[in-house]
Amino acid sequence: MNGGEEIWDRVYKSDNTFFGEERSNFAKFCFNYMITNKHVKKILDLGAGHGRDSIFFATNGFEVEALDYSVVAVEILTNIADKKRLPIKSTVFDIKKKPLPFPDSHFDAVYSHMLFNMRFSLGELHFILSEIRRVLKPNGWNFFSVRNRNDRFYGKGQEVEKGIYNINGFQIRFFTEKEIQSLAAPEGFEILQIKEEYEEPVTLYLVASKKH
Repeated sequence: MNGGEEIWDRVYKSDNTFFGEERSNFAKFCFNYMITNKHVKKILDLGAGHGRDSIFFATNGFEVEALDYSVVAVEILTNIADKKRLPIKSTVFDIKKKPLPFPDSHFDAVYSHMLFNMRFSLGELHFILSEIRRVLKPNGWNFFSVRNRNDRFYGKGQEVEKGIYNINGFQIRFFTEKEIQSLAAPEGFEILQIKEEYEEPVTLYLVASKKH
C-alpha cells in the first residue's frame, strides 16, 4: 500500500494501542450476526493491526487468523495472544501483493475494519474481494467497514487519486453506498445491511454481506 508498512510500523512503535484497547463498535455489530449463526467458528481478520478486535472475537470463543502487513503490529498481537492463551494466529502479510495464504472454503467469516480505505486501486479491491470469496465457506460472511463521504475528513488534504486523499500522511479512500454495491456484487456477495455509524473520529459504513 505504497509505503504504508513504514508509517504503520512507526504508529505502532510510538503507540502500541493506537486504536484503543476496547473492541470497536464494528466488532460488536459483527458479533451480533455471528452469535445468531451458530456455524461461525473460524474467522479471518484482515488488516488486524494490534488486534483489539481479534482479541475480542477470540475471547468470545472464536478461532482467529489475523493478517497485517505491519511487523510491529503483528508482534504486539502475538505477544498478547500468547500471554492470554487466546486462539489467535497472527501473520505478517501484504494482501496487495499475493493471494491469501489459505485453501478454498476455509473460513466461516472474514472481517476487515477500515482495511479497504487504504490506497488500493479498484482492481486491487476487486482482487481482494475475490480472494475473500475464495477462502469463505458456502454462505460465509464477509464483514467490512469503510469510511464514507459524510466523514468530516472527506475532501480534506491532498487528493492523490480520485476519491483518495492524503491526510496527515495516511492515504484514505472514502466510499459511497453505490461504490460498495459495485464492488461487492460482481464478486459474488449479497449485501444484507449497510449501516452508517460515527466512531470517533470517523464516519463509517458497516457492511454485512454473504457469499452467494
